[in-house]
Formats: sequence, structure tokens, C-alpha cells
Amino acid sequence: MNCLRAGLLATLPLTTIFFAGVAIAAEVPTTILVLADGAAAVGKRCDEVQADIKSAKAALEGRTGPSTIAGDFAAYDALNALGQGAFGQFYLAMESHPDKGVREAAAGCVQAITAINTDIGLSRPIYSRLAAIPTSGLDRKTGYTLGKLLDAYRRAGVDKDEATRAKVTALTNETSEIGLKFAANIREDKGDIPLDPAELAGMPDDFLAARKPGADGRIHLTYDYPDIFPVLDFAQMRSTRRKVTSAFANRAWPANDAVLKSLLEKRYELATTLGYPDYATLITSDKMIGNPQRAERFLADIDAAARPGADAYFRELTAFAKAEDPTIERLERWDGSYFGNKLKKQKYDVDAAEVRQYFSYDKTQTGIFKLMGDLFGADIRPWEGKPWSADVSGWSLYDGERLVGHFYLDMHPREGKFNHAAAFPVQHGIDGKQVPIAALLCNFPKTGPMDHDDVVTFLHEFGHLIHWLYAGRQDYSLQNMDGLQWDFVEAPSQLLEEWAWDYDTLKSFASNDKGEPIPAALVERMNAGRWYGEAAAARRQIGFSAVSLNFYNRKPGFDLTQMYDEQMARYSPYPNIPNTHSYANFGHLDGYSAIYYTYSWSKAIATDLFSAFKQNGVRNKDVAMRYRTQILEAGATADAGELVNGFLGREWTLDAFREQLMQD
Repeated sequence: MNCLRAGLLATLPLTTIFFAGVAIAAEVPTTILVLADGAAAVGKRCDEVQADIKSAKAALEGRTGPSTIAGDFAAYDALNALGQGAFGQFYLAMESHPDKGVREAAAGCVQAITAINTDIGLSRPIYSRLAAIPTSGLDRKTGYTLGKLLDAYRRAGVDKDEATRAKVTALTNETSEIGLKFAANIREDKGDIPLDPAELAGMPDDFLAARKPGADGRIHLTYDYPDIFPVLDFAQMRSTRRKVTSAFANRAWPANDAVLKSLLEKRYELATTLGYPDYATLITSDKMIGNPQRAERFLADIDAAARPGADAYFRELTAFAKAEDPTIERLERWDGSYFGNKLKKQKYDVDAAEVRQYFSYDKTQTGIFKLMGDLFGADIRPWEGKPWSADVSGWSLYDGERLVGHFYLDMHPREGKFNHAAAFPVQHGIDGKQVPIAALLCNFPKTGPMDHDDVVTFLHEFGHLIHWLYAGRQDYSLQNMDGLQWDFVEAPSQLLEEWAWDYDTLKSFASNDKGEPIPAALVERMNAGRWYGEAAAARRQIGFSAVSLNFYNRKPGFDLTQMYDEQMARYSPYPNIPNTHSYANFGHLDGYSAIYYTYSWSKAIATDLFSAFKQNGVRNKDVAMRYRTQILEAGATADAGELVNGFLGREWTLDAFREQLMQD
């Protein structure tokens, strides 16, 4: 699953921010350089930036005289830019740096900066200054942003008594520390799945060529995606798929069992301390969906649309699998991808092994860069920002001769690196002062073929990236993309996935090792079978959303395995795998907590947004530029629903998503 990684901090006088040695803006001489060599250098930078943030906080708290936008609000926003920029850079180092000592030092700094930002978010002197700003005469965007900020302060408990605020501070900091541990346990568990070569019968030649047996004569697979997912697609031996699936489902267990229990307990205590019945109610209160009860109704609504197609698909898949292998009594989770691919090949003449020969990482990157130019006029040029690994490349996005922002691509597996796929905001944009910066961390094969699913994931994460960059030309850092309701932010990334199915897009970069472009007939067949099994996939997503909600909509103390298995069983026809503990590696239970429903909610929005492209041609530049202007560049200057409705010219609905789920 894909995601946007960002710190949930209280928001931060503009300083010089050095990212990888590049000066971005200049008023107060401060430097932040987390990609320096060695843990000691990271610690030194951490001490420096903490001092700068604390100094800026004290200056804002000590302001006197009438409160104003130009004085107090601008000072707060600059403080936000400093604090979030520091957090983003240390968080990136924590998740990506090859040196474990640097990762650990950066993690300590993430925790330290979070503690400072918690203090800022509960500072009554700062809140009092901001709340005293006259709102008459404010422009619409600034008024909206100020209102959201004041509401965030109240939700955080700024109006509580001193003892309560102290407890909230302690709980917030404890939660941050626990969450970092949860993520680290997932990141650091690379795994070792030893297999005899014979157990990998059916695997593509390129897969086997890249994985030679060790001294013990066995091939050792890790938990990296390029090792795992091809096995689930192609390994002929059912026992092999079972072994790999079961091992993968137990990542970070048992280490994360006690960690997750503690995380749930502290978040529940935080919510009840703030006057909420549970953490799900707290975390949804400022989202588009509003409350967990509405989230539950939404999931039930989508499930009702998806269930008939999902049931029909599973019946057909079961009959097909039993015909292929009469020893099968029931389908298991490790059978889904393997037999699903074979059945799709039979029904639609689409062979995943055939498709993957047309995709490789370098060509896909080139093709996506070109697509951004075709749709949005993006001019992507190499950037000499200092990388933290030889695998990392730096790029700049231009609009004509105007620099929009910078980004890094860190796209291949590496020891100790974040092992999922996500966009990492690094620096906010402020018009005329500093440009936005972000990084993509993915785990695609560096050489050889890659699956079409990888292309979809690449486009998804690039959707987050361009949203962050284009949204960064704002008057205030608070108006950048991360100021939007969090259950909207997946929509632009899910929308961009659609171009992975467009032949005119694919033919520009998808070619085999002979240089032959992907055939139009093959892409046509891929699209014919695209929605086959999609309803079942949607119900699996609903299952994850139900886990997320039900872990956080009640008092902790329940059995984690039982709750996870019960929720998944409500939506998945596959039996739960005995003695596995997938909650231990469900990273979204930390970052997204109760709001994993965001993926389905945003998918519904993205499907409605795409209707404008379908009506006018998916590569229609006028529609694409209107989308860039009205959605991407708007950032958080208005409510997300208002932005979507403005682009569509009507109220957005679930209708297009429901219809999609009911396709054969």
C-alpha cells in the first residue's frame, strides 16, 4: 500500500534552511544539514535547530502590542516552516540513511523536535496572540487558514487547565516515541526466507538470475517487495507460496506486539484526557468524514456495492483453482495472486510474465517525467542536491523558467531503508522565500523487468510528489498540501494511477529488451481485464480500514490477533493464516491510526475527478492544466470538498466509484 509520510506536528521567524548544503531562504542565519556524515554531525545539527526553534517560539510568546497577521501570524507561520522543515529532514534521514547510527540519531532528533512542537501547539501565549488577530478585512484564504489553526489549537487542548496540558504534552511525546519504535521494527526487519532452488519452480529467469544460491545451496529471500511479490505471482509450488506469505505476514513480530499495545493505550488516554470517547473520534473530528460513525457507514456503503462482484469472482477463482489443482479443498491467501493471474490470462489473454517484460525502472522513470510534461507542462531537470546514497538522484521541477521545487528519488531496496512506498515531505514552500522539497522512497527492482503493478505504484507516489511541489507556492507554509484534510490527500495520487493504463502513455516508454514497444493489443487486453477482481481487492481495502477503525474506536485491552482476524474475515473470503500477526507490520496503524479508510474515501473522490478527463480525453492538456491550477496548486487554501466541487462544477458523489466496483 502506498502513502504519504508526514509528521503530525503542531505547526512553526523564517530562517536559512540548508537542505543537503543548498541555501533556500535567508533571514536568520540557521543551518539544517541532516545528510552530513556520521551520527555526531546529525546530533550537532539537531542541537542547533532545537535552539533555533525554541528561540523563535520564545520571541513569538513574548510579543506585545496589537496582534496582527503581518506580525503574529507571519511569525507563527515562519516558525512552522522551520520546525516542519527540520522534522522532515530528520525523518527522511531516519527512514533512508545507509548508516544505522545516523538513522538512530535522526530518530532521536525527530522525537526531540516533536516534543518542542507539542509545546508550541499547547502554548497559551501563542494561542492568545493568534486568537486576538482581527478577522474583519482578511482575504478569504488567510481567514480560512487562521480559522483552521485556531481550531487545531483548541482540539489539541490549549484551553485545558495547566495539569491537563502537562498530561497531554507527556502523552503526545510518549506516543511519538512509541510510534517511531513501531516503524523502526518494521523497517529493520529484513527477514530471511531460505528456499531450495527447486521450490522456486515457475519463477521468471530474470528473477532467478538475480538470486543465486548461497553457500548452503539455498536461495535466501528477504522481505523486500521485489523478492516477495513475484513469488506470490509465479511460484508453482503451493508450499513455497505458503511459506513466503506466512513469513511476510509475521514481519516485526513479536517485537511490535507490546509496542502496538502501548501505542493504542497512550492514544486512548490522550483522547479521553481531551474529552473524546476514543482516539478514532479525536482523529476524525477535523477530517472530511467528520466522525468514525460516518466512516463506518461509508465503508458499509462501498462494501454493499463491491460484495456481489467480489463473491462472484471468488466463486469463479475457486472453481478454476480446483480444476488446475484437484488437491485444493479451499483457496488460501497465498493462492490469490497466483491463480488470479492464471485465470486472468485464460479469460483476457493477459499474462503477467509477458506484461512485465515491457517495463523496467529506468524507462518507467523517463516515461513518467515525460507524462508530467505532457499533462502539466512540467520541465524536470537534474539537481545537484547532495544525495545520501549512490542510489539516490536529485531533480528540480520547473514551470518554464520558474523553479517550482526540488525532489529526490530513492527507489530501490537497501539495508535499513524504509521498506514500503511513500512520499516524504521535506520542506514547505513559501512564495518568494523558499521552494518545496520532497523525496520518494520506494523499493522497485533496480535492474531487469518490473511488474505493471510497480508502474501503478510509481505513478501513485509521483502523484503525492507533484501535489506537494505544485502546492508549495503559497503565501504561508500553513497553506501547503499537508494543511488539507488528511482523508483527501490520497486522491491526487490515486488519480494519477489511471495513466498507467493509457496506451498513448505506455507506448512512449514501455518496451522489451529488443526495443519493441508494448503492443496496443496487449494494453487493450490489460484494460479489458483491469476491473476483473477489483471488487474483491476493494473489499480487502475495506477490511484494512475496519481494522484501523476498530483498533482505535474503543478502549484498548482487546486481543490484537483476534480483533485483526475478525475484522479481515468480515470482508475477505480467504481464511486467516494461523499463527501470523499482520498487525505487527501494518505500519498505517501508527501513521494513519484510525483513518485508513482514507484510501477508499480518496479513491471515490479520485474516480469522480477522473470523470472530467474521461469526458475530454485522458491526455487533454486543458483539463490537466485546470486540474493542476484548481486542485494541485490550490494547496490548503480552501476546504478539500470545495476544491473538488469547483473543479467538477458540481457536488462530488460516490456514484462513479460504485459503478466501477460493479464492473465485471
